[in-house]
Amino acid sequence: MCGGCHDYPRRTEEVNHPLIPNIAVARLERFFNGQYATQDIDGQQDLARYDSSSHVKMTRWSTPAHVKPTVEEGFKQLADGQGEPLEKGYKFGPSWSNHWVKVELTIPDEVKGLDQQVIFEFDPGSEGLVFSTDGTPLHGLCGGPNTDRDGQPGMQDDRRIEHIIPPSAVKSGQYTFIIEVSCNGMFGNPTNEYRYQLPDPNRLFPLVAADIVVPNMAVRDLRMDFKILTQVVEHGDKVDPALAARALKACDDVMNAWRRYDDAEKQKEVVKKCRGIMSKVLGQVAESELCVNKRSADGEKAQLWAIGHCHIDTAWLWRYSQTQQKVARSWTTQCDLMDRWPNHQFAASSAQQYLWLEQLYPSGFERVKRYVEEGRFHVVGGAWLEHDCMIPSGESLCRQYLYGQQYFKSRFGSVCREAWLPDTFGYASQLPQILRLAGLKYFFTQKLSWNNINIFPYSTFNWSGIDGTQVLAHMTPVDSYNSQCDYPELLKGARDHKNLAVTDQSLLLFGNGDGGGGPTPRMLEKLERLSSLSKTNPTVPSLRMGGPSDFFDDLLARTEGGKVLPTWRGELYFEYHRGTYTTQANSKKGNLELETVLRDLEYFATLASLYDEKYSYPKKELEEIWHDLLLTQFHDCIPGTTIKMVVEDNLEIYSNRIRQAQQLISAAFASLQTAQSASSDKSIVDPLRLSRNHVYRADGGALAWLKTDGRGQGDLSSSPSGLKSPFAEAKADRYTVKNERFSVIISAGRISSIVDLELGRELIVPGPGSSTGGLVLFEDYPLRYDAWDVEIYHLQSPEEVFFDEVKVVNESLRSSLVASVKFGKSTARLTISLDAVDPNDATSGRDIHCDLHINWQETHRIIKFALPVDIHHPHATYATQFGLVTRPTHRNTTHDAAKFEVCAHGFADLSEAGYGVALAGEAKYGYAVEGNTMRVSLLKSSMTPDPDADKGVHDIQLQILPHRGDITQARVLQRVKRLHSRVYAVDKPFPSSIPEFTLKDSEWSDGIVLETVKRGEDDEADGKRSIVLRLYESNGGRARGKLHIGNVDVSTAQWVDILERPMEDEERVVQFNKVQTGIEVQLEFGPFEIKTLKVSL
Repeated sequence: MCGGCHDYPRRTEEVNHPLIPNIAVARLERFFNGQYATQDIDGQQDLARYDSSSHVKMTRWSTPAHVKPTVEEGFKQLADGQGEPLEKGYKFGPSWSNHWVKVELTIPDEVKGLDQQVIFEFDPGSEGLVFSTDGTPLHGLCGGPNTDRDGQPGMQDDRRIEHIIPPSAVKSGQYTFIIEVSCNGMFGNPTNEYRYQLPDPNRLFPLVAADIVVPNMAVRDLRMDFKILTQVVEHGDKVDPALAARALKACDDVMNAWRRYDDAEKQKEVVKKCRGIMSKVLGQVAESELCVNKRSADGEKAQLWAIGHCHIDTAWLWRYSQTQQKVARSWTTQCDLMDRWPNHQFAASSAQQYLWLEQLYPSGFERVKRYVEEGRFHVVGGAWLEHDCMIPSGESLCRQYLYGQQYFKSRFGSVCREAWLPDTFGYASQLPQILRLAGLKYFFTQKLSWNNINIFPYSTFNWSGIDGTQVLAHMTPVDSYNSQCDYPELLKGARDHKNLAVTDQSLLLFGNGDGGGGPTPRMLEKLERLSSLSKTNPTVPSLRMGGPSDFFDDLLARTEGGKVLPTWRGELYFEYHRGTYTTQANSKKGNLELETVLRDLEYFATLASLYDEKYSYPKKELEEIWHDLLLTQFHDCIPGTTIKMVVEDNLEIYSNRIRQAQQLISAAFASLQTAQSASSDKSIVDPLRLSRNHVYRADGGALAWLKTDGRGQGDLSSSPSGLKSPFAEAKADRYTVKNERFSVIISAGRISSIVDLELGRELIVPGPGSSTGGLVLFEDYPLRYDAWDVEIYHLQSPEEVFFDEVKVVNESLRSSLVASVKFGKSTARLTISLDAVDPNDATSGRDIHCDLHINWQETHRIIKFALPVDIHHPHATYATQFGLVTRPTHRNTTHDAAKFEVCAHGFADLSEAGYGVALAGEAKYGYAVEGNTMRVSLLKSSMTPDPDADKGVHDIQLQILPHRGDITQARVLQRVKRLHSRVYAVDKPFPSSIPEFTLKDSEWSDGIVLETVKRGEDDEADGKRSIVLRLYESNGGRARGKLHIGNVDVSTAQWVDILERPMEDEERVVQFNKVQTGIEVQLEFGPFEIKTLKVSL
């Protein structure tokens, strides 16, 4: 007999058997809320609960809907005795109203001496914010049931109704605090609780809990143990069957051991026994399990870097004012958790949201700032907010990071190193270059995991933009930025990583997002258990807390500086939410107009500030206008996926800020105009400084001939001599407009012919979806997201719109065909025009204008302008921010087919060797070239979340631009810029001595564009005077040229980044030559390169 061995009896009467899996698993849920009282642990989570008026006294002061008083006002009203008594059962409302509640607690005598946590549960069914009596925001509340995630109940844990009563207050027996109750749920106030519906203006929220509670912490801990092991049972059988079997056995043993006793000591023993059973699988769970991961030098490597996160949509199903409250609730909640969990880490982006917190909740901002300094509250993103990437201009993207990094540096002493766009609906192809120029080399996103046709192949990769600049990009394989810290999410993060041959590390962003909230205490409790579980079970992914920059630093070190990672070159095309290029046309038009007027204002203000010493550059006003514009470029606002109230707020911002900018331009003009007038005609100034020689419709509506020089100065004349006039005529049902260059014919209600008269070339031939040119209607019923999407199948239902009536109009400078039509509930009038031709100018008269006036009243339809042209090429070219992108015209693969609707800035071009056609649209961003059919999407009538999206009257400017040569030889970009930018009429000409900025002597490529002229950001701070000029190469080729800066006394010039810091990898001092009127700077650009020149005076 061996020593230490157990005896093994010869005979047995035992009938032991393994668990019956399906029955044992089905039994587990009964432990939480089963029908048998003795088995239900949920009913044992509290030791005592008090809600009588002798213990809980509440006073309510309320405001009307949409009125948001300041913290000071709410406190003052309650201090002045305003308000009414409040009791459980009261219904807060209506939607969007705010209520201030003073809570006065009297702690029961039997509770005062308890050496344990005591809480106050307050559930108003809506969101709330708890304040101390000195006005400090403590943490947020989220009442009502947990919200569904993706329609799945039980998958979201965003309910938080408890406020911990300070131990000193428990002992003293008295405690007073304030709660601000806001009448909206986590996702606004949707009708019938369907998230994307029109908000219900009369929603009420019942107060179902206002109780002093003594929680049974041991039972609550046991419940969390059981929950985690239940997840292991349900999701781990294919990963680690042995672990799943042990977890099931432990859970079954706990249910067998569990009993409910009235005797408190017996109950404690049962709980202790059950937790002991759990610990055999979980290990000894302790707060220390949440270790902080720094970087590889620390030794131990973790697969998952957990970081608390709270994506707050700056506006979406709620307005900006509600977001301000959500920020305060969410971020102070994280400070509260950091007070209780020393290793808790949290990351938040968006300078705009930090500024709101600083302005509206200054003491809350100071709490955040303290934890930023401790390295636990991580400021990420570097941008003003989590912006849309598709619609904003290149300069707007630059300003997102200029103003964002500027703010973070001023408040926290450093700039961000990682860009943070988890939820944006697509990616600008120049974003890597812009990010690197803003000091950001890391990039986190998530939305590509939503692709609805092809799965993106990488989790971690180098993304190289169209110029070759790269950023280190990561998309967590968890496929969520709102992780709930559940076991299956950890498994997904480890198993679904697409780069396991190189790295198995990924971020785990946990916390409630979109509507805010962030991590909850229960999430941290789950992480403690999962971390403990991973230490004894190698199949459970290792887990540590860590900051985003530390994660990327570690990733860079472990992948040889990114060299062993795959590289994705060019466009990161998002295969979803393609309708956002079109939805809410008025917002997109207002955005472009404000971008344009800001560009003009900075240019004219720079001239005035350098010319007139009495003129003060409006830096403060410019910053405020830019901040508002950047605000409206949030990734739900400018895409058009918010509720109607937000749309109206943005349209008001555009209107007010455009008017303000125009007034500031007028003030600059006043400093620039001389006392003498050169002629009776008004003088013209062009902020783009383009040479112009064409017909122009002046502000009063009259047509005139516009002629300007390369300095952007010229005049309007009624009709210069020698022009070749166009004409329009009607013969039967055939309507023709013609000039020296082209003829356009409407017959049978459609554009049936466009002929290049110089070449005798017909341009219209039948193509996919359109046999002729004109308007085309499509049904628009997306699978899920109405305002967001157009699906590929919408192209299967084209309905060509045939004009009912055509009229001819002949003017001295322009002739037109005016075609009208009624369809559905809508009416439209399309004016097709050709202009007079200057025979001495080969570029004159080559634009075919198509001006659409439409009263759009359709539902679930999208209207496009289609043009089938006699051009054959496998790729089309589209303008994008600071460059061009080529995309297939064929659908050979699913990746090609996915690009059935793409984003472009200003135009799309289809060219073959020697000839091409560009289709341009002002403030239109949704384009497609399918085969030989060119399309631009005009209006989209979705119903949710705004049932009136795009309904109403619109004026839309389109142009057809046939050209010889390819897109660069024909200078299509410059042609479109002339068409889509305005000039200004001034009463007196500008003096010849004003500063001058012109490009000269282009070599290799004439694609260098001077985009921005402004004053330096630090001019006021250091008392110096400087000019900042942003340039880029627009054709995709090498380019040389000279920048002439005239009438300015320049001392030094240097290449700087977007933040206007000296470039590290460029010569800091730029050599320039002195010329008679100023200096000339030698320029050299790579393909699509962006450069910023800072000139000091």
